[in-house]
Amino acid sequence: MVVSATELANDSKAVLDRVAQGGETVEVQRHGKTVAQIQRKAGASRGELLRLLRGRGFSETDSRELKRAMDAASEVFTERPDDEVVRCWHRRDRIGAR
Repeated sequence: MVVSATELANDSKAVLDRVAQGGETVEVQRHGKTVAQIQRKAGASRGELLRLLRGRGFSETDSRELKRAMDAASEVFTERPDDEVVRCWHRRDRIGAR
């Protein structure tokens, strides 16, 4: 959808509703040249995601399984190095400092 800056100023509510609810991307033009693009924010809230998944047959069991998988992935990506790794780095630093 393409709108002029004047149209956006005069009817911003309708334009933003089309973006937010209809998922449209809007190009804003001034003097015939595109100066901005408005698009729906990426991602979804927890409520939106649940509504979308449940609408596609996503069950409570599926939800629990997904939560376990996401928790496990979170642990992998946020894990701190164990003590042995830290000791090795400290030892290397001391040896390199000699």
